[in-house]
Amino acid sequence: MILFDDIARADTNVPDQHEAAFAYLNRSGRPEASRVRQLIEGWLSRYPAHDRDALIARLRSTIDDQHRGAFFELFVHELLLTRGHRILEIEPKLPHTPKTPDFLVQAKEGHRLYLECVLATGRSQQEVAAQARLNQALTALDRASSPHHFLDLTVHGVPTAPISIKAMTKALRAWIAGLPDDDSAMDAAPFQHQEHGATISLRAFPRRHPERARRSIGARFFPARQVTVDDDVRGALEKKASRYGALDQPYVVAVNALEMFAREDAAIDALLGTPCMVVEQTADGLSHRESRNPNGVWCGPGGARRKGLSAVLSTERVDPWNFAIRRGRLIRNPWATAPVLSFDLGVDDFQPEEGRYRITAGQSMGEIFGLPDGWPEA
Repeated sequence: MILFDDIARADTNVPDQHEAAFAYLNRSGRPEASRVRQLIEGWLSRYPAHDRDALIARLRSTIDDQHRGAFFELFVHELLLTRGHRILEIEPKLPHTPKTPDFLVQAKEGHRLYLECVLATGRSQQEVAAQARLNQALTALDRASSPHHFLDLTVHGVPTAPISIKAMTKALRAWIAGLPDDDSAMDAAPFQHQEHGATISLRAFPRRHPERARRSIGARFFPARQVTVDDDVRGALEKKASRYGALDQPYVVAVNALEMFAREDAAIDALLGTPCMVVEQTADGLSHRESRNPNGVWCGPGGARRKGLSAVLSTERVDPWNFAIRRGRLIRNPWATAPVLSFDLGVDDFQPEEGRYRITAGQSMGEIFGLPDGWPEA
């Protein structure tokens, strides 16, 4: 199976709104896109041939989370090879469960370990599928011809089933055709489509330069939402921490936090508990000290837990375009049943030492992979 299509690529514009990540990478004529495609093809050539087609099918997915998850696995695979480690097996069989981790690794230091990759999205599979259905509908709206108006989009809810795109776009074209070309279009009744729990509303604004018209949607309203990055990372790690039961080798989970506001300390907070301030009454009055809530993957109300999760490799927003500027960190579990003592990944290294972490600074991903500054633009 071939990853990228053999097609002419003349379009150097930015992605269409709601366009699937792989679809844009596959068709873009931008020089940066060509560099990204060449790099991914090189990485794929080093991925085991008998497992390659399954990975390619996921890379080509129209559901962005599936595409990003497959890329993250390929990225981690290449990171391991780049640092001199060996991948002994993809999805190694375990004697006590039908579930299989992503990789069985032999570290260059000599020991073996299991490694699993996961995305921290804060979304369930059902929510991911619903968002994909919505994006498909919004892409159709954006491609509808609206030469004299740009459309202001508001969406409430996500569809529980596929939206009838043909019927929706037919109604939209009729609404656009009835709009006046002057400023009175702003007072026209909005277009509205309700289906399967989603409500899509559009208002029209006259274009000042109709000759520049390309897309229909010119603005979109995003409802406010609460950002809980450490909760997303915690949830992703909790699902993987004991997924394979007792293992005969150390177990490492690589997590990629996709939230826009993901920060470097989100993984620490997810693993050890969110920071808090403890105020105590003493003979001299009130005292306070920094502490952590007992809500971590490794630290719960009863103390140390999830001891089978030996370490976590965490990073943020790794994707084919921008992974080079990202950093990672290998955080070891102080209470691990099977510790990862030495495992050089070139990233920031968090080593437990006398109740604290001793941190050894690593390199950016671009430096680790030997890419030039500014890649893929340069």
